Amino acid sequence: MLSRSALRQLVLAGAIAILLFTMPAAAQPGERVVTAEVPIVNGNAVVAKQRALADAFRQVVERAFSDLRKESGGEAQPLSAGLAQLKASFANRGQRFVRSYRVLEEEEGGGRLRVQVDADVDTALLRREMERARGAAAEDLPTTSARPAGPSILVGGDLSDEASMVVVKALGTAGVQAQSAAVRDEAPLIAAAVRQAAPALWLAATWFGEGPIRGASRVSVGCELRARFWSAGSGAVAIVLDRSERGFANDEAAARLACWQLAAASLARHLAGSLRRIPAGARYVTLDVDVVEPAALMALIQVVKRLGAVSAAEVRQVTTNQAEIRVFTRMSGREIEAALIRDAAGRLLVAELKPPADRVTLQVRLAQAGDPQSGAGAEPPATKP
Repeated sequence: MLSRSALRQLVLAGAIAILLFTMPAAAQPGERVVTAEVPIVNGNAVVAKQRALADAFRQVVERAFSDLRKESGGEAQPLSAGLAQLKASFANRGQRFVRSYRVLEEEEGGGRLRVQVDADVDTALLRREMERARGAAAEDLPTTSARPAGPSILVGGDLSDEASMVVVKALGTAGVQAQSAAVRDEAPLIAAAVRQAAPALWLAATWFGEGPIRGASRVSVGCELRARFWSAGSGAVAIVLDRSERGFANDEAAARLACWQLAAASLARHLAGSLRRIPAGARYVTLDVDVVEPAALMALIQVVKRLGAVSAAEVRQVTTNQAEIRVFTRMSGREIEAALIRDAAGRLLVAELKPPADRVTLQVRLAQAGDPQSGAGAEPPATKP
């Protein structure tokens, strides 16, 4: 029979064991436990908690993501485009991979909210999504023969490192080789590109927070990418683009990233279409264009690219009021001119300046209300010498 002292010791040991067994995981952090801390904006602790939970879910899912990459032996390799996109989605969609969670600690102080969360990640779902992302990347990336020949595009300009990396990644996903150049001004970027006989892409990026979305816990961020592209070695402006988008997420940083991704993807798709590889020796007709208004040139390029027999259009040189466009097509100069006059009707006034051969000399301007429609019978202006 146990003595009273031994009995007390046994009861005390049992109580300690029960206490240790039921102790929250916060006291013994493991792989499932993460801590997130966010500022409380405008005294709204409810929204702050939602943002903190979203960040906690991102952390725990990213941790499981890294573990699964280690299992497959791919942790030393750079992320493919599909996996990078999947990882970026954890910032605002991490909870879809969380089976269950519980808040171990929640503390407010100094205008900030801190939470500690124990979350159980659905690794089976995450593994399936990773496999799908790998497969999508393999399907979406063009073959080597579809990539533009020559050196990578040099990307620089007045934008943050975050925006620059997003643009370079989007170009790579679209099949355009690109590399970031730590150059903010246009002139040094063009000079570096000319020395390397490489294309150059100068960007200016701006963004602005639009605040919380009414009736939701997400915030909105607007952003804009302004781009100018120079073809390899020539220094000629080939493409001028503006891309405006809006991103939504649980916090401003994630919303800004989402906005950059949308704008960069749109820019990359346009550039990829403009830089399609042209077979050596392909037949082309050169357009010498007298540009009355700068906007008319962009409208003309759009009309050219929509012509059924045109495989590609390349802007070779641009000055204040002149442009040279190389059109790769099976059509003759006369057929190109007739097709442009027909398809641009209502949008542009296109007039012949010289009889067409392998070079077509035209004058273009935007059509205005009351202008006569351009056509084969339109009276051309005086021929330039």
